[in-house]
Amino acid sequence: MLSIREVNDLKSAEVLWRALSPKKTIFDEWDFRYCFYKYEPMEICFLAAYDDSNLVGLMPLEKHTKHGFEFFAEDPSEESRPFVKVGYEKIIPGLYDAIPGPAKCYDITGSDEFTVKLELEDYKYILPLENINNFEDYLKNRLSAKKQRNLRAEFRKIEDLNPEIIVDDFSGIEEVFKLNSSRFPDSYLQSEAERLAWGDLLKLPYDWHLISIKIDNKIVAASLSVMYNNIYFYLINGADINIPNLGKYLNKINLERAIEFKAESWDAGLGDCNWKEAWHLDKIPQYLFKKD
Repeated sequence: MLSIREVNDLKSAEVLWRALSPKKTIFDEWDFRYCFYKYEPMEICFLAAYDDSNLVGLMPLEKHTKHGFEFFAEDPSEESRPFVKVGYEKIIPGLYDAIPGPAKCYDITGSDEFTVKLELEDYKYILPLENINNFEDYLKNRLSAKKQRNLRAEFRKIEDLNPEIIVDDFSGIEEVFKLNSSRFPDSYLQSEAERLAWGDLLKLPYDWHLISIKIDNKIVAASLSVMYNNIYFYLINGADINIPNLGKYLNKINLERAIEFKAESWDAGLGDCNWKEAWHLDKIPQYLFKKD
């Protein structure tokens, strides 16, 4: 017989998360999410579903003071969803229905019957890397001849500036923060709490990759990525807007690195950000759940 129990203490919530997380993406890791939760702690409300005494589902929530319930450490995570054991997908509507109050849950992923009928919020963008051995392969597989020529010409102009590519010098993480927050006025990295959380993340034993680009001895572009489950997650980036097409060049360097490390796919994250559609990346729907 199915029952749903509410869990409100953090230690018990962690045990439940670790028991059911599928660990498909970096956002499924408790340690990743906890780095953000601890700087903005909220009331915990995990809904655990049991078939008799067997844990079969989990809706991991926190209660935001303004809009009600949301997924645990929802911002800046992506691909949130309830965790359910294989064969128990039919309990997903019941987990959402059991949310004990108003809710706004963003960036939901899933292909089950309930999830795909939710309101479409946005897309995340990925590039499968099977049969892509270098950047030229990507260009030929994804872009028209005209777009290929345009990108090559733009990159030659960057190369003419003699850029220096610096790999995995993590002392440059602050430059990633600065470039991202100056490039994107609504960047969550404007927040000191977010910067501290990312700093803590780098202390965790994940496969981090930090790329910096110097021109005239100044860092003008930088990014932070992580290889997880053979996926290259392109997480944070920023580039000096006064150098045309520098952001595109940073994208290229990261895609080449994903190929070099033989990743199965390059995950460019949520939202078009004025380039992902143009690069013809694959789109994965992300949904929104609201409850008044």
